[in-house]
Amino acid sequence: MNRFLSADQKLCAFLKAASKGLALVCCIAVMSSLSAQVSLNQLNLDQSTYLCQPGVINKSPGKGVSLTYVLNPNYSLRSIATDARSNVKNNERWEASLKVPLVVQSHFKAMLGFKYSLERFHLSSVDEVSFPLLNRLNESELKTAEAAAYFVIPVNQKYYTSFRLSASYNGDYENFVSLDNRFALYRAAGVFGVKENDYLEYGGGLMYSSRYGESSIVPFGFYNRTFNDKWGLELTIPVSLKARYNFSEGFMVLFGTEFSSQRYALAVKEPVSNPFFHQEEKAPYQYSRSTFNLTSTFNYQLTGWTWLQFKAGYAFGMRSRAIHLASDTEYNLKASNNFLGVMSIFLTPPRYCK
Repeated sequence: MNRFLSADQKLCAFLKAASKGLALVCCIAVMSSLSAQVSLNQLNLDQSTYLCQPGVINKSPGKGVSLTYVLNPNYSLRSIATDARSNVKNNERWEASLKVPLVVQSHFKAMLGFKYSLERFHLSSVDEVSFPLLNRLNESELKTAEAAAYFVIPVNQKYYTSFRLSASYNGDYENFVSLDNRFALYRAAGVFGVKENDYLEYGGGLMYSSRYGESSIVPFGFYNRTFNDKWGLELTIPVSLKARYNFSEGFMVLFGTEFSSQRYALAVKEPVSNPFFHQEEKAPYQYSRSTFNLTSTFNYQLTGWTWLQFKAGYAFGMRSRAIHLASDTEYNLKASNNFLGVMSIFLTPPRYCK
């Protein structure tokens, strides 16, 4: 019966499920220690002077439980080969996430994270001849289901290591989640961090990614600096470079650049060469879109645990492409620039900074 529900009915069902999940998560969070931190660099229960505790003063809060809405309105997808265009009225994404501390000790911290999202593309015109994939985008709910494990291991009062393992499944599957390897993305990351003092930390690491038909290893770095009660930097190189201004302890803005990307596996209806038994078949595709964003993000503390986040900015379209996996044929697309908006409500323990 679910496949006969309208998009609005499915969205309502998703929001009801998300609200129930938020209620459950609140209960879990209250039972956790009030001073436990819920992000990888903020699991800071034990203020030990002998072991390094990642994070700097006045850093932006981590999200323990969150519900987020993302909107990208009014842009186009242009075929580089044919110059044909398809117009996207908007694409929107709802996302719910949860992070649960498992072990919070001075010498070892462990946490589990879960995320689920639904994304929809609303196209006002579709160039079906050049890209039958876009017609599938226009009628599909694109889902992401992810589970992750985080570990932080301080070495001494200055150095620490952290690790992250994750598996996510991204695509147009019909059920709540599909473990088909075609939808899978597996990642492993390791970090070595240096905390000079409560106002400065930096470090670097490697991330290994493996998905259907390809794998990669990417280096990255980070630099967090608090200059005074108002100003700071939060850099994750090369994906996010932002300055921070703290209006007060519970109100801040981050502004700068960030890289954003999504990738999904889809089954696209195509005509067959021999239509004797059936007129069409579902061909496996991979679709990806990436943008370079200029953003301003406001975080405002409503209560001890509850925060609101508003983000607005401008997205510069970078590489978008569709890959026909059966024939290994790649279709390159150029996305136009567009505005973007994000709204999020999230929970985090009352004192997110030291």
